[in-house]
Amino acid sequence: MTRIAPHDVAEVLETELDDSALMAFISDANRVVNRRCEPHTDDDEALADVETYVAAHLATAKEPRVSATSHESVGVELDADGDRYWHQAVLIDPTGRLDRPERGYGVATT
Repeated sequence: MTRIAPHDVAEVLETELDDSALMAFISDANRVVNRRCEPHTDDDEALADVETYVAAHLATAKEPRVSATSHESVGVELDADGDRYWHQAVLIDPTGRLDRPERGYGVATT
């Protein structure tokens, strides 16, 4: 069972994704947090915060942001912007294990 709901992710990530789309990212984030962090802390509140930012990180891959536009030509640069959410998750991880891939398991950042 996940620790968070779609509205928790929507509080940190401005998104137009619906709840079912966000729930898929939340489920993935929950698996990451459970595998990497849960065995090393009993602080469910902190794990919920980490799960929120990992889900936001994953959701940015589905909904990239415009990072630059040009009036001189027809061009738009898209930026997944997920790194900031990943880095926030790593900063608040009480176990310090989120950013240390061990046993062949890791999360790729954009």
